Formats: sequence, C-alpha cells, structure tokens
Amino acid sequence: MQSNTGHGAAPLRRFGPPAPPPTSTPHPGAGGTGRATLVCFPCAGGGATGFAPWRRLLPDRLTLYGHVGPGREERGGERPLASVDELIDEVLPDVLALPDPLVLVGHSFGAALAYELTHRLTRAGRPPQHLIVLAAVAPGATELEPPGDDHEIELLWKRLGANPAGLSRPGYREWLFPVLRADFTAQAAYCPPSVRSHLTTPVTVMYGDEDPVVTAGEAASWRSLCAGPFEVVPVPGGHFFPQTARAETTGALVRALDC
Repeated sequence: MQSNTGHGAAPLRRFGPPAPPPTSTPHPGAGGTGRATLVCFPCAGGGATGFAPWRRLLPDRLTLYGHVGPGREERGGERPLASVDELIDEVLPDVLALPDPLVLVGHSFGAALAYELTHRLTRAGRPPQHLIVLAAVAPGATELEPPGDDHEIELLWKRLGANPAGLSRPGYREWLFPVLRADFTAQAAYCPPSVRSHLTTPVTVMYGDEDPVVTAGEAASWRSLCAGPFEVVPVPGGHFFPQTARAETTGALVRALDC
C-alpha cells in the first residue's frame, strides 16, 4: 500500500498474496463475515517482520499487516518517535484506508498503540471488530519510569526475556538502543485521559504463563477499561510468546474471533 505519511516507506506492511479486488467472489466458507483485516503492532524495538511467520498459520480469510515504526526495517533512516500520540497520528490514515472489519493486535508496547488506535477509530465511526492484547498491562495500571542510560535499557530488555546474542554484532547495539529508548519513553509517558468511555469493542488479553513481567492478574487489569466482551487467555511461554509459541498464539487469536 502507498504511504499516506509523506515518508518514503509506508508504516504498514502487508504479508501474503495481493488482496483480491473488491468485486471478487469470496472463496467458499469465507461468507464475508469471516474475513477481517489484522493490523499488528510489535513490542518495543520490534518491527513488522516479527509477525511474518503468522501468515502460514492464519486462515486465508484474515489479511495480515504489521506496523513498521520510524527507525526500523525499511524505515531505518528515519528518526524514531517517542510519543504514542505521534505514532498513532502517523499510522491512522493508513489504517483508515484498510477494509473493514478491522482487528487490532498489540504485543507489549504495541498494545498501548492498538488500544489508543481503537479509541481513535471508534471516534471516527469505525470501531474495530476486536482488540487482541498480547503480554501487556493495561495503560495506567502501573506507573512506568522512563529509561535511564543504555545499561538500564539493556537490563530491562534482558529481564523481559529478549535474546541478547545480537548485542555483540557490529552496529546492532547502535541501531537497536535508540529505537528501544524511543519506545520505552513513549510507553512510560503514555497516560490515557482520566475521563474516557470504556471500550465496547470485544477485548481478548493473552499472557505468557512463564512471563516474568505480565502475570495473569496484571493481564486482567484490562477489564477496568472495557465495557464489552472480555476474556483473558494463557499461552505457553514468556514475554515473547507471540514469536516463540506462534501456533498457540494464532490458534487462540482465531478462536477469539470465531466466538
């Protein structure tokens, strides 16, 4: 898709074959209502490619997009943004250009983006069909500190369970840490309005049963923001279960959408 942001590369990347034209006949069993457009937001420091392996595990009726934030992947030459509002302002036109129904998926820091975008789309008269939260505490439920020096960022990244092996590669640390700093700063500064309507969009929150940061109780903190259908689902693995337990994650996602 073409970028609406004025940058050289679009903030959304599509995975899979080209989308069929609107006049195409749905394949048997799709029935129109089964189709959906998934827009996935990665964890801090991540990009769209983390969701690429999902394509072979998801049914064809689900069209898959991943968010490419400034400073990563094909947008590596751009300055990372350190504000949730700025990131949403940038991607919103591209999301609005996608066909309904929309399903928003957010992993860790990406959950804050998906949550805020759900409110923006609802105000625009296009509420998502579903919000899927992966390994995240509800915005405002826990006070977060902005990142300190690079050593503190590295400790936090390792505490979440990230593989630090790449840190020894030439240039990797110099590329990764500015992106991590921007994302951690945006997450710490994000404070939703104290007076705001509860989400009526169905919400499914998944957490890793071995996650050292987001427990079952913390995953349930999202309930206070929701007025519609809500469920909490455990998935095997730690904080990065969307990548380490892909089959279980995508299977739980499909079941949530089919309910």
